[in-house]
Amino acid sequence: MKYNFNDFNEKRSQYGVNKPHKTEDGLTLYDGRYCAVSGFIFAIVNGRYSVLANKRGPGTPDYQGYWNCPCGYLEKYESSIEGIAREIYEECSFAIDLNKLKIVDVETNPEVCNHGNVTIRHTAFLGKQTQYFNSWDWLGDTSRGGEKNEVAAVRWVPIDSIDEHRWAFNHKSMILKYAPSKFIRKLIELIYKFKL
Repeated sequence: MKYNFNDFNEKRSQYGVNKPHKTEDGLTLYDGRYCAVSGFIFAIVNGRYSVLANKRGPGTPDYQGYWNCPCGYLEKYESSIEGIAREIYEECSFAIDLNKLKIVDVETNPEVCNHGNVTIRHTAFLGKQTQYFNSWDWLGDTSRGGEKNEVAAVRWVPIDSIDEHRWAFNHKSMILKYAPSKFIRKLIELIYKFKL
């Protein structure tokens, strides 16, 4: 398949050319697409195969009240693994081992990604977890980073009950894509039930 340069020129005239601008610390950056990271973090919680998720608060620019897996934008000094680990900590107050995170997908199609971002997706399976997020004292606290009122709630959502939540950014389909099949999930739940 050959690249259609006429299509490129048409899109360029429609969307404009990337323009340079200076940052506060003197770096020259170009307008264009941003690089986002997302993390689909799975664990056995209360005997059920679950995914780490947070409910978007009133401080978010879109999808307030919807659920999503931790996600955000890369900072200029970060690898994608470091970026998603930071987002997980900022949004969920959960410190994840960097060695557990794996890149599973990179989406570059601007028509598929939210706001035309390039998105690097990560997964991790953490085994049995006992951090249930019963204390909400840190919600709204920005001392870990993140935006004020970015997160309204955090929970481990059992995969078999994800339909009970409204999901932002097509995360429901991503959860189902990266989680094992129902049969394998039930098998893993059994293994952890009897694991000493």
